[in-house]
Amino acid sequence: MTAHFALHSTRDLLRRARSLPSTLEPTENILDGVTPRQLEIMMKLCEGKVNKQIAYELGVTTATVKAHIRFAIKRLGAKNRVHAVAMVAANAALHRPQQAAEMGLCA
Repeated sequence: MTAHFALHSTRDLLRRARSLPSTLEPTENILDGVTPRQLEIMMKLCEGKVNKQIAYELGVTTATVKAHIRFAIKRLGAKNRVHAVAMVAANAALHRPQQAAEMGLCA
């Protein structure tokens, strides 16, 4: 599964979720379990950026970016990087709708 596929799957999931009754409210923000820097890097991954791009933008090494991603995957309980990106994108759309809309995660 590619990150591009995960992003489109997340968009489809969010479209279907909009049709659910409004009594269903999201209760847990899984992003509370990651550090602000990990979240920042994961959100950049959601935008489709690669490790080298993220490292350049943040002024750190690619090894540092990889370490943040690895620890974020563990904290989120994700199976892999793509799963973590999909989890962050979906959760951001639910708990940070303005930021998710700016990133193009939801219409």
